[in-house]
Formats: sequence, structure tokens, C-alpha cells
Amino acid sequence: MSHTNIVPNRKLPSLNKCSISLNNCLGWQRFNTHRRLKWGFIAGEILEKIFARRASGLVRTVSAWDTLIYNLLVMAPTAVYVYGIWASLLFPGVDLPLTALIAIPVCVVVGIFYALYSAAMPRSGGDYVWVSRVLHPALGFMMNFFLFVVLLSVAGSYIPWFLQWGIAPIFQFVGQSAVSEMLTPPMVTFAVALVFFLICALIVSRGAKATAIALWVFFVFTILGFLAYAGTLAATGPEQFKATFDAVSGMKYDDAIEAAKAAGYSGAFSAEATSLGVIFTIINFLGFNCSVFIAGEIKEVRKAQFIAIIGAVVIFGIVTWAVYQATYYAMGAQFVTSIAYLAGTGDPSYKLPFAIPFFQFLFMYATTNPLAYGIALFGWSMMTLAAILTYIFTSVRLVFAWSFDRVLPTALSKVDSRYGSPYMALILVTVLTIVFQALWLFTPVLSYFVYIVTGWFITTAIASISGIIFPYRRKDIFEASPSIVKAKIGGVYWITVLGVLSLIVSAWMAYAGMMPAISGAVNPLAVEFSFGVFIVGLIIYAVSWLYHRGRIPLELSFKEIPPE
Repeated sequence: MSHTNIVPNRKLPSLNKCSISLNNCLGWQRFNTHRRLKWGFIAGEILEKIFARRASGLVRTVSAWDTLIYNLLVMAPTAVYVYGIWASLLFPGVDLPLTALIAIPVCVVVGIFYALYSAAMPRSGGDYVWVSRVLHPALGFMMNFFLFVVLLSVAGSYIPWFLQWGIAPIFQFVGQSAVSEMLTPPMVTFAVALVFFLICALIVSRGAKATAIALWVFFVFTILGFLAYAGTLAATGPEQFKATFDAVSGMKYDDAIEAAKAAGYSGAFSAEATSLGVIFTIINFLGFNCSVFIAGEIKEVRKAQFIAIIGAVVIFGIVTWAVYQATYYAMGAQFVTSIAYLAGTGDPSYKLPFAIPFFQFLFMYATTNPLAYGIALFGWSMMTLAAILTYIFTSVRLVFAWSFDRVLPTALSKVDSRYGSPYMALILVTVLTIVFQALWLFTPVLSYFVYIVTGWFITTAIASISGIIFPYRRKDIFEASPSIVKAKIGGVYWITVLGVLSLIVSAWMAYAGMMPAISGAVNPLAVEFSFGVFIVGLIIYAVSWLYHRGRIPLELSFKEIPPE
């Protein structure tokens, strides 16, 4: 059989041009055996050079339901025990249950946009991959780097939450105040953090499926704690709570309400306070779309993202509403907002043994049962640890994505062949997490990281802009996308419409994040620190670009979607 004259009568794509398209290179099917072998070798060599290697090494082992639990725990569902009182402090007169119901559809809109975009480019790194391919790689890295720093910073705050606001109150409740006090010194907190971060590293090193199993365990404890809290309040009722509070708190229930009114609080819900509270509640939802950053390890990823993102938003919203509703029912909405007002204004009539009356602290007046109190607060504590595990897992995947594109050294994209885990990225993230924990405990540095909300929604806005123009700027990738991505409404692509809606929400939230009602008075140093993180990301990318300029240009990586 002759193997000549099979190649089409046209030139093969040039291998010497930086604008080479791998899809074109790899799409040639009909050529003679000699050329086929030679061309396949050259194309593979190019693939290895513009990316870290021919395949990511990640394995799709995580189901849609695993992913839903992951998104849910990123949001730290019962953290609203803290956020609810903060919202009441900031916005006297806020109707908390109503804010949760309003926040759900707003977040669903953004969530559908992210799920749709992930269906087009289902790779680890999420919006870093999208923005770097559609707008510019410097933008993609800069915004993703900001998210990376946010995750490590928030992880540093959660071990103090775990000890001081979760475990210590349990010992205090059962009369072991000495043990409670032993858990609060910074060195004890740092030692506990170090141990837990190493446990997280061990779990993550065993791959995405092992991490998913660990998250399911944390989720069960968290839900049990939530049920103990809400169920106890439902059984207690307002009369019993009031009687217990009057008997053991050192304050009087009715006097607290009257003192707040005398200090200037009307005691009634207001539309203005609730509208501001909606903004604050939406902030609580941050992280509902984080599954896009681990898309390289999700089975049936296009379908799974819709289940995981939308499902997480709805479940988180229902849990938040239920916590607020149960708290208002048993403790009384007017009492909760009044006691928060007294604490926030430093009123001398506030005499409770804690500076801020978080829900889990007020819960001690709802029950005398140490088992109910212990389960509720232990579950809340497990929520904080689960959130840290998701932040570390996500951060490892971000570093992996940057390294696979050669923005960071390719050694950081090495994957353990047995567990499918990026072990070099994990080592780096673990070390950085420990460093950030030390910064949180022993320095004031992270106290300047005030405008996280604004920065986060700036990244969402950039991703939204890239989604709006995606069908027109990267037609090659768009046309290869699933049909659901290419669907239209009134002649306009759905992804463009959703991108516009997501951009509106993002711009609104980014602006709100700078409002004094949300972030306090504008602090120039805090502004410089928070937005300086974007600049640091830009500098890192520029250094990498310069390094690769005389070798294989870095921008070549962003002509294509990374291989699976």
C-alpha cells in the first residue's frame, strides 16, 4: 500500500510562529506514516514546552455532590452566628431573615454565569483560565493572585475563631473556665494551627477524593451542630429564653430593650437598614462558585457545576434563613438587635461576659443542657476547620494552574502519580498558610487587608467582562464549547446576557465594599495594602514574562486551553 500523496495539498501550520494554534497542529488526521510519526512527535514536544507537560496529571474523581459540599463549606454556613450580630451592629433595624431570601436569587444569577463559563473551559484555575485566554494573561493572574492571598488570610483568622468562639465557650459552659482560658493565648493558637495545617496537608496530599471524604465528615458535624442550635431554640421558645436570661446573665431582658431605645435605637425594622443588610448577607455567600477553581478534578464537570454552584447557594441561603429565623423566634428579634446595639455603642448597661454577643454566646441562655450546647458549638467549630481545608485545597489548585501555564516555575505543577495531588504546590501553600497564620497572630499586617469584599468583586467583574465578549473574541474556543454555552436568547448569547447581569451585581458589591457602613472610615494605608496585592500579582507576572521572553514566549501558553 502506498503512503504517498495522502497529505492535503496545503502547507502545514508553521512551527516557528508564536501565534501557532495547537488545535490546528493536532487536528491533521490524513498524512503519510512517516510524516504522521514525525509531526505527532513535534506537536507533543510543543505541547510540553508551552505547558508544563502534555497532560495535567489531575484525575476527575470528585462527584457533583462532593463538589456541592465543597462549595457549601467554602462559604462556612454557620458562620452567620457571627455575621448576624455584626450585621445587627452595623445596620440597626436590619431584618436578617429577609436579607437571606433576597440574597439567594442575586447569587444564583452570578452562579449560573460561572457554571456556564466553566462548561466552556472546565480546567483547574477557573476564572484565571478564562480571563487569561479572553482578555489578557496579566489580568487573569493578577485577579487570581488576589483571591489566593484572600484565602490564606481568611484561613489565618479561622483557627482563633475555632478556639476562642467555639471550643473555649464549651468548657466555660460546663464550669471549666481555667481550661477555657488556656486556649486563648496566641502561642497556643499558633500551635493548634500548625498541627491542623499539617493534617490538612496530609489530607490534600491524598488527592481530591480523599479531601471530599474529609469534607463530608466535617459537613455532617456542621449540620448536626446547626440542628442542635435551631432545634433547641425552637423547643425553648421566647418565654423560657427570657426567664433564663433574666436569671443568669446579670442583665434583664426587658431592661436591655428599653436601654437600647433610650440610647437611640428605635427597635423596629427599617427598609434602609435591611437594604444595607442584604449587601452584608451577600458577602456571607462569597465562595459559592469556588468549584470552578477545581474543575480539572470534577466528574461530568459541565453538569456538576450547575448542581454544585446553584445547589450550594440555595442550601446556604436556607440554612442562613433558618438560623436567623430560629434566633429571632426564641430570643426575640427586638432583643437580638437591641443587645447588639448596646454592645456596639459601648453602652454601660451592657454587662454580658463577652464583648460581642454572637449567637453562639447568647445560645447559652437558651439551654441548661451541656450536651445540646456542646453539639451546637462543636459543630460550629468543625465548620471553621472545614472552611480552612477548602481554602488550602483551592489555593493548591490555583498555584498548580499558574505553574502549568509556566507563570510560576513548572516544578510547582508536579503531580503525585498515585494520588493525583500537586505535591510541590501543596508544600508551598502549607508553608505560606503557616506564615499567614503568624502574621495574623503576631503582627498587625493583615489588619490592613480591609477591602477584601471590593477586591473580590473586582475580580468577579473582570471575569464578567471576559464572559460578555467571550463569544466574539475567542470564537475558536467558543465554537468548540458545549451547546448549552452557545445558547441564545433574543439573538444574544446567554453567556453574554448573564455576564452583563453578573457585572452589574459585581460593580454594585464592589462599590458597597468601600462604603463606610461596610468597611468603616476610609483608611489610605488599608487601601494601599488591599489593592497593592493586585500590583504584586502584576509584578510577578511581568517578571515571569521577561524571563520567558528569550525562550518560549509566555503568551504562547494562553493561545489554548490547558490540556486535561
